[in-house]
Amino acid sequence: MARLRTLIVGLLTAMPLLVALHACSGSKRDAIGQTEVLIETSEGDIVLRLYDDTPLHRDNFIRLAKAGAYDGILFNRIVPDMVIQAGDTSLRATSAPSPVHVKASEPAPSTIPAEIIYPRHFHKQGALAAAREPDSINPSRESSALQWYIVTGKKQSSAELAELRVLLYESKVAATFQKLLNDNAEELTRLKATDYAAWQEMLNRLQTEAEETIAKNPPRPFTDIQKQTYARIGGAPHLDGEYTVFGEVVDGMPIALRIGRTPVDAKEHPRRPVTIKRITIR
Repeated sequence: MARLRTLIVGLLTAMPLLVALHACSGSKRDAIGQTEVLIETSEGDIVLRLYDDTPLHRDNFIRLAKAGAYDGILFNRIVPDMVIQAGDTSLRATSAPSPVHVKASEPAPSTIPAEIIYPRHFHKQGALAAAREPDSINPSRESSALQWYIVTGKKQSSAELAELRVLLYESKVAATFQKLLNDNAEELTRLKATDYAAWQEMLNRLQTEAEETIAKNPPRPFTDIQKQTYARIGGAPHLDGEYTVFGEVVDGMPIALRIGRTPVDAKEHPRRPVTIKRITIR
């Protein structure tokens, strides 16, 4: 769990992430939306379906795909056993076409308001979600208008999920405490130089405030559906409720998993190019 703890803290403070699924039945299509997306990659094809109850993200993705904004870009980040990320339109294969820009008559915002519908949509393997900047500079959890990721993830038992919930609580307390330290940096600096006891007392008070703040809104317990899904096909449960999930893979999950096994460097950048040839709305 040491590696998991490091990944959790890193993602919560720094980020801006199944067995093969068969084609959905008509009832499944109705449940998750009518919009089907074909992603042709250098490793093979992945088919997504976008959720209708996250319309801002759905429509933004459709607009960019139809404009060709993603044609020829690279997967820019791969976290093993977690996510494969793309959407950086400045990173393109050398043989890819020039960047395609959305028409001026169609404004291209840098962010989209959050549409976090949790726990209905969670980070099971195959989930499509929007990347974003961390809470410290993005408290409203607005999504990047460009970058997105597909969850690869791994299986986790109910016991592991219970331990994860404790780690999530601790990481949220730590992040809140750090914010309080930043907000009171000037006074803390003064007290440390003039009154060490008062400085220590203020630190203790801020720690208590952080704990009380998170205790009022702790991480939710995982639902039975989440527990069953994470045990059966896996995912990235530490991201639940933090990012907007707006679709899922309905075919080609083995291709996403193959991309997820691409060797990466210390910054989680693929060591060889994995290209999105084109994205088509079907």
